[in-house]
Amino acid sequence: MRVEVQLNNPEEKIQEIVGGKIRDLRLAMQLKSKDLAEASGISQSQLSKIETGKATISIKALTVLCEILNRPLSYLFQTEENTPRVLGTLATIEGPEKLGFTRFAEALKKKTGGRMTLLPMKPSQLGSGADQVRILSEGVIDMFIEDLSHYNGFAPALNFLAIPYSFNSYAHLQAFLGSTFFDERVSQPLLAKNIRLLNRDWNWQRGIELVLVSRKVITSPQDVKGLRVRVPKEGLNAQYWKKMGCRPVVLPWNEVKAALAAKEIDLLPTHKAHLMPLDLCRYARYVTLLGDIPAAVGLAVNEHKYQTLPPDVQNIVIDTFTQASSHFTSSILAAEALNEAQNLERNNAVYLKVNVASWKEANARIRQELIAEGQLAEDVWSAIVQLGQSPAIGSA
Repeated sequence: MRVEVQLNNPEEKIQEIVGGKIRDLRLAMQLKSKDLAEASGISQSQLSKIETGKATISIKALTVLCEILNRPLSYLFQTEENTPRVLGTLATIEGPEKLGFTRFAEALKKKTGGRMTLLPMKPSQLGSGADQVRILSEGVIDMFIEDLSHYNGFAPALNFLAIPYSFNSYAHLQAFLGSTFFDERVSQPLLAKNIRLLNRDWNWQRGIELVLVSRKVITSPQDVKGLRVRVPKEGLNAQYWKKMGCRPVVLPWNEVKAALAAKEIDLLPTHKAHLMPLDLCRYARYVTLLGDIPAAVGLAVNEHKYQTLPPDVQNIVIDTFTQASSHFTSSILAAEALNEAQNLERNNAVYLKVNVASWKEANARIRQELIAEGQLAEDVWSAIVQLGQSPAIGSA
């Protein structure tokens, strides 16, 4: 709803703006005026006057209406200048990922008629993934698009996303993300921290498969013992790699390439689609293909800011992200088909397709150790296993 009311009387202007927003919210919830009037204890004729800007505003009545319409009272008095502006992400390198985020922002601006213009910020300005989740909760940034593992500080159930082979297929992961259990253990705790996940489905995939980049041939878990491995500062990654026998080195993502070039790290776990955009094999030519599924990317917004959006803009945000997800994933797959050939030619890269049985066995052992130590929740793992045994997905 674009507000362009020009009235001489400021009170009448406010009444018309507020009334129009109430009407839009009621229609978005598919409520009849008589039903809203009955639920709020306001006569239908009085509600009609409020919606058309012809009634004197009562804060008490508006408060009741906002409770029913699931909006803060402040929503009714905010202007277009209050719509979300700042987008956070860790994907700043050239390639399909950055292009995907850019296209989403451009499409959102176009579809909202310029009412929502996102300003992408760099990690150097906003911090790590966990930092951005925290300031999203605080309202410093309005929107964050990234791998779901970054939200584990507020939703510990997501720690399983840091352990490879926790899901036997992407369909298994999607089943978990779409489950009632996920809503109870992830979505609701995030909402309590003022963060709303907006994914309608979970088809925005980060990368293609998990790989290890190194300067030496690595085919089994025994080969990584003693190596310096890059880990982020948050989550269970450092503990996981210690249990694999590595020496964790905490580094922000934007320093990884320089660290690999300077031989400050020996091992880099990453996604296959990152190899060419970052030119990683220029410094470490061996790529061990672990075959684990790609990560899921979530769209999250600051809940308070989200509730200031008119319903039509809320729907546009979700629709635009859903459409961008499909395009992004297909772009990643198409780009990687070309990237692998270029990587072989440019960097003399070596892709090692290994027997993953020993890797899965090592991961199963570490997962159980972390559960026994209380680092991972046993009931979350039970829910994941149960979902993986569904006939539609296949046994874990």
